[in-house]
Amino acid sequence: MKRTMILAAMLLLAGCAPPMAWVGVKPGPVRVCGHLTVQGDPDWSRMQRRAPEPGHDAWTMDGLPLDQLQFFVGIASGDPLQVMAGHAGKQIPKFQKDMQAQEIIELYETLATLDGSTFTRGRMAPANFAGAPGFRFEFQRVRKGDELMMKGVGYGSVQKDRLYLLVYEAPRIHYFAHNLPQVEAIASSAKVVE
Repeated sequence: MKRTMILAAMLLLAGCAPPMAWVGVKPGPVRVCGHLTVQGDPDWSRMQRRAPEPGHDAWTMDGLPLDQLQFFVGIASGDPLQVMAGHAGKQIPKFQKDMQAQEIIELYETLATLDGSTFTRGRMAPANFAGAPGFRFEFQRVRKGDELMMKGVGYGSVQKDRLYLLVYEAPRIHYFAHNLPQVEAIASSAKVVE
């Protein structure tokens, strides 16, 4: 009887284990989702899931409520930017290989406002990203849960009919400007790998 209770308790605790953990990013080249490399920076932590999500990775410097650097890597035509558990009933637009930069930004906006947040697009300009011509965009988002004003920047390019997108977001006050130079360095180091 006692042995059965111990076994049941162990199974219960195993089920309570977090589905993810944060691990430090090592300096030097870091592979992201198998098809992108960036220059690692030890000030960042990387989300490590028990079951990795293909094509998506997230990093943070100060903790997820305060900032997040998201990578959407090698998204194929017809696929969503991210598989969203709990949003099966909502129409999540999918990337199409012939999308223009503005349409890709709208695709990200849809993802960023699934929770009811408001999104305001800022400047968009051509920029190289991951070794190919692409675009850079800026935005602001008011998070629905806490009404915090977030500021963000993103970089994207389409290569061999696949989307590569990096998006950084942090509170407009202090965190965004403070971390932006490191985000820009990571973005400028990005390279697609086979």
